[in-house]
Amino acid sequence: MRVRAWPVVFLVGVMILESPAAAPETVAGRSLAEWTAELASTSRTRRLRAALTLPSFGTVAVKPLAKALEHDDPGVIYWAASGLGDLAHKSTRTRSNYERLRGLLKHKSIGVRLSAAYALSRIGETGSGVGVLAKGLEHPHRGVACAAADFLARIGPPQGLPRQGSSQRGIEADSCCERGQVMTRDRLLLFAVISLLSLMPPVASAADRPNILWISCEDISPSLGCYGDEYSTSPNIDGLAAQGVVFRRCFSHAGVCAVARSGLITGVYPVSIGSQHMRSRIVPPPNVRCFTEYLRAAGYYCTNRSKTDYNFEPPLTAWDKSGRRSGDWSGRAEGQPFFSVINLTVSHESKIRAKFDRLVHDPAKVSLPPYIPDTPAARRDRARYYDIITLMDRQVGQILAKLKADELAENTIVMFWGDHGEGLPRGKRWIYDSGIHVPLVVRWPGQIQPGTSRDDLVCFLDFAPTVLSLAGLKPPAHMHGQVILGRHTAGPRRHLFAQRDRMDEAYDLIRAVRDRRYKYIRNLMPGRTRAQNIDYMNKMPTMIDMRRLNAAGKLDTVALRQYFEPTKPVEELYDLEKDPFEVNNLAEVPAHSATLKRMRGVLEGWQEEIGDQGLLPEALLVEAMRPENRYEVTADPVISVARSTAASGFTVTLTSKTPGASIAYATGKGNPPKWQLYSRPITVAAGTQLRAVACRIGFRNSQRVRRVVGD
Repeated sequence: MRVRAWPVVFLVGVMILESPAAAPETVAGRSLAEWTAELASTSRTRRLRAALTLPSFGTVAVKPLAKALEHDDPGVIYWAASGLGDLAHKSTRTRSNYERLRGLLKHKSIGVRLSAAYALSRIGETGSGVGVLAKGLEHPHRGVACAAADFLARIGPPQGLPRQGSSQRGIEADSCCERGQVMTRDRLLLFAVISLLSLMPPVASAADRPNILWISCEDISPSLGCYGDEYSTSPNIDGLAAQGVVFRRCFSHAGVCAVARSGLITGVYPVSIGSQHMRSRIVPPPNVRCFTEYLRAAGYYCTNRSKTDYNFEPPLTAWDKSGRRSGDWSGRAEGQPFFSVINLTVSHESKIRAKFDRLVHDPAKVSLPPYIPDTPAARRDRARYYDIITLMDRQVGQILAKLKADELAENTIVMFWGDHGEGLPRGKRWIYDSGIHVPLVVRWPGQIQPGTSRDDLVCFLDFAPTVLSLAGLKPPAHMHGQVILGRHTAGPRRHLFAQRDRMDEAYDLIRAVRDRRYKYIRNLMPGRTRAQNIDYMNKMPTMIDMRRLNAAGKLDTVALRQYFEPTKPVEELYDLEKDPFEVNNLAEVPAHSATLKRMRGVLEGWQEEIGDQGLLPEALLVEAMRPENRYEVTADPVISVARSTAASGFTVTLTSKTPGASIAYATGKGNPPKWQLYSRPITVAAGTQLRAVACRIGFRNSQRVRRVVGD
């Protein structure tokens, strides 16, 4: 991402009201006094949620927000200052508030300094505040620069700011999670050894395990014939479904690719490790790794073609081969089981608006959801969406044909899925079902009854533990999902969770919980319209029509106008059986108060359980993980050699002092090296040239260490 000229940056702008409506008695089930008391909670999740919620009470919250500026939690201070700036009422313009905010301009956290500068600018002291924010644009952390741009956009175009060309330095895409505890040298070494031992597989032979193939595609909802969509043309996927099982209630935890894939590859909720923002670079806790490392340690050959969009760079140890020329399963050793991922990009959002010669699907026959206006452009876009699904389906057919030609179809589990919902307005990026409901079709010859379907709730966090279980491995305890296939299948889950945070340049903070019937959504930034400007999204012809018609006052139904409401309700509740498009909010309907309270409690409990990192402002997150934007370097591997019981062999042990580090090694003089994952001591002959490199997600790789064994 690049932070560019102000005319572009200010497209992020949101409405801030000088004269808010009368203060509500309660917000999300609690009074002003109750939310204020939460600021003193020992739970950081509760403190931050309270600081975010107080501004929804309007100007009566000025006093507790001002008091919160003296809190010892930087996250609370950040949200308190931001809230005072959003309210921007005459009651905020007191001498004590000015003094408190000016004092915060010297705070050690740049995130707090930015928030204080925003508040000062909003309540009347533009000079010092805008200068701090303008300087923040030049920060090397994407999270800090985006926060500065967001604050400036909410103020409005001021005078004396950088113009075109003066603020176009690329910003490194970083984010982070909480820093771990400082460890002694001995504890670091012990942690490193334990981390490596955790990769060791059970004794069972990998040769007896099934092959597993993931075929993923981008930006589609369950718009397939096997899901009952008669307008769709998807014969190959429908054929796969006829040979296996269709999961009718599979959901992503986010409506955008990188955040979705972050959870898929780690098996944990992105908001639990700080990877919730689109296009960021995080450092997860040391126990979190790409689940493919467990497979490789168990003897699986793992390939990825070709997307590694995880909000972190994949470590060297994640894949045997990754990239467009990975070769899928072709490079494995004879008899070796494989796990291969093939990512199909032809159905991406961008392909809908790309130039094309003709449409196969008739725009006149498309069915439009009630929140999309019926215009020629909207019909063309949706017809094109179905066209690219057909193109993607052909590619699926080619992959399945190759699997069959290689005589692997009968002993390979095939999982076809989409990474999030349709790449159309109010689909992709959103956590309505249109943005997170995805297809999942699985074929497992001899184990799954052909032509069946399942209605239980399934989420992306289930994929990693399921694959590990199918491979004969016990999923790590830190993973948030559950096994959905095979003999270790868990019982039906009751709830699914989803989140929306920064999408490209636009900040929001939304959480959702869904059961089989109801969806509860909590808008933690209700003052922000759904219709925030995102440059990439605004290029879609349907979105262009929506904005044009809204500006002309020609959106003539409640469902059509919902997207452009200047603010969002704090809470949304939908009956998905009666209202599958989620346009009739029941949050204030008395008959649904018990359901509202129940679902609210489930969501807040989940936030507590996982430690929702999204409540901590991104500018503070990145500071916590990478002070001064410095990448930590993984400690060099140590090669220890002992004579083996075999007369001519040596046992080699590799360790790194960095907690959570993985080690790749190669033998021989091949260039480039054929890196293997180290998971247990290895035995080599005298004279073997050994190379090793240590790596950890979010760290720079260590130096390559070389040694000739036996010298």
